[in-house]
Amino acid sequence: MPAEKKRITVLDVARHAGVSQGTVSRVITGKNWVSEESRQLVEAAVRELGYVPNPMAQGLKSQRSNTVAALVSDISNPLHGVFLAAAEEVLDEAGYLLFVSSTHSQPEREVALLNAYGSGRVDGLIVAHADESNKQVAQVLKATKLPIVFHDRESHGMGDAVIVDHMSGALEATRYLIGLGHKRIAVLTPASKIRPGRERLRGYEMALKEAGIPLDPMLIAELDASSQEAYSQTRALLEHKHRPTAVICLGTGMLAGVLSGIASSGLKVPEDISIIGIGDTDLARLHTPPITSLKWDIGECGRVAARMLLARLRGDAKSGLQAETTRVPVELMIRHSCAPPRARY
Repeated sequence: MPAEKKRITVLDVARHAGVSQGTVSRVITGKNWVSEESRQLVEAAVRELGYVPNPMAQGLKSQRSNTVAALVSDISNPLHGVFLAAAEEVLDEAGYLLFVSSTHSQPEREVALLNAYGSGRVDGLIVAHADESNKQVAQVLKATKLPIVFHDRESHGMGDAVIVDHMSGALEATRYLIGLGHKRIAVLTPASKIRPGRERLRGYEMALKEAGIPLDPMLIAELDASSQEAYSQTRALLEHKHRPTAVICLGTGMLAGVLSGIASSGLKVPEDISIIGIGDTDLARLHTPPITSLKWDIGECGRVAARMLLARLRGDAKSGLQAETTRVPVELMIRHSCAPPRARY
């Protein structure tokens, strides 16, 4: 029977690097300052020896678990996946494990998860809750003593936040379609109970107002992220006597349903109807024609969220006492899914 492989310890790393055990610990945990020379020596020793930190042992010493939890509506959403992967990379480098939970946009599940994680099982939270107006969820968030970073949600002073400039994005998208001659522009967006939905509608309405185009409530649909609901809503819009000549689809899970609804109505993109999507997804890029989309650096959102949380966990003086907000810009990626409307109205 082969001999059990000896576990590499902090002492082994310290001896190999020629530094103290304390220096090794500071480099691994990211706590306190060390010189760049010492950091490089320790990191080289860690790689050469194949040292893997023991989160449980570190937690017992520091009374921390060295874990962080992220709550998102659905981890199968490609944008959530990119965000979480980027956050995990930053947290992993700092010696933290990332636990991810899907809330399925159910407030009662969010409350249960927040209570469980808030009982000391993790050191911090990254949260994108489903309904910012839900009082029970808000109470649990306020009660937790853990550092929180909100992803695309208003923090209301309960923690830091990294938010996307959805208002400017929707404003630019609507202006672009108006510039092509469209006046009947439908918008499918997440509900206004979360910040992205509110901000996107705000940008859409601003563009119509500045162009002198009356707001038609029939052209606005606040939906869940499901493809089926987007399909049904698209069919209903296109069967109307005064159907839209363009659709802005502001949910990644909605795009497939919208495109299917257009196709099953016997219409073509962009000859019969123009469409703008959201997120630089495979579907948007590979569809024929490729879909003009609003995009932002979702990976950077994840990295920023992780760094903000780490700053709180380390007690970084630069983070201060006031909640901080980082805003990420949105850009319109012009492809081939938009054209001037055919004369109809």
